[in-house]
Amino acid sequence: MIYLAYDGSINGDWIAWYAINLAHHDPDRKLCVICVNTDEINPDEIRTKGEQLGKVCADIGVEVTLELIPSSGFGVDGVFNDIVANVTQAPETLLVCGARLQSGNKGYISGSVAEKLLSDKKFSVVAVRVTQPGILGAPRRLLVPVGGKHKGVVIGADLIKRIAKNIERIDLLHVAPAKRQTINQLFNAAARSVTNNGWEEMRGLDVEFSRLSGVDKTKIHINVQTSNDWADEVIISANRHKAHLILMEASIKDLQSRMMYANPIETVLRNAPCDVAIYRGA
Repeated sequence: MIYLAYDGSINGDWIAWYAINLAHHDPDRKLCVICVNTDEINPDEIRTKGEQLGKVCADIGVEVTLELIPSSGFGVDGVFNDIVANVTQAPETLLVCGARLQSGNKGYISGSVAEKLLSDKKFSVVAVRVTQPGILGAPRRLLVPVGGKHKGVVIGADLIKRIAKNIERIDLLHVAPAKRQTINQLFNAAARSVTNNGWEEMRGLDVEFSRLSGVDKTKIHINVQTSNDWADEVIISANRHKAHLILMEASIKDLQSRMMYANPIETVLRNAPCDVAIYRGA
């Protein structure tokens, strides 16, 4: 079942489209919208928007319910606890929430409800930052950064499986780390070795990803880039491949980092030219 943590904002409306599309392709075809009744929302407006959301879902055969939950009144922790208490803890559960810039230059994820939801392990969570509302939560071109270990890719493929019919192209990107002086020396044996090792690590991943996601292998492309700046290379590749969405795994270490300008997750969220979806990896 798909859940949506909703706050009634315009940004929340954009994120809702992702939840609607995921629910449309989910076996249950059900969407539960959860809104915590804090001082920042207007309950009447939420109910009106809930009715509009219901009409959209009815047109595509999705059953939607709206739960306006009394706030426990304890800031971020309170909202987090209120949401978790009202989400079914099951393997098939997926909660969609938002990642948007917080006041006071606090970043997109760090210290937010989204961070706490992603760090929690009771059910699957995907946090979305929307920069292209016009795609209506139905990205067709995806960029999926892949680290040295591929365990998290399984989780990402499971998310993509729910929207596989929409997909035109997926680029699996591996950024092979190397020092700047190594990269700048074009014929440097060390640079060639780093790149070759990267290609070796990615060997066969397109076939495996196709099997896991249900996306035809001809639509999946492997890319290996050598760089001393992982986040910058992800952003460049998103531009190069005209991605609609960067689907990115976040480790617990990344989620808990408080260095806003050194945290690669925050850097991509801040500078990406397209939508970004963050999920908790293995």
